[in-house]
Amino acid sequence: MRISINNKDFDCEPGSTLKQVLETSGFDATHAAVALDLEVIPREAWETTAPGEGSSIIIIKAAQGG
Repeated sequence: MRISINNKDFDCEPGSTLKQVLETSGFDATHAAVALDLEVIPREAWETTAPGEGSSIIIIKAAQGG
């Protein structure tokens, strides 16, 4: 199944959960917000939420500094 993570195309297994996709994609989602198709998904729902074919995932990390 083809999805997009931060505007980069990735292949993943159909039925993979959001947590599985994030773990296998190489993106570090620690201390990050994750949106699936422009909807922010709470961390506790990552194990039960599955992206579909063509879904877009955006990982937003907080930056520190001034």
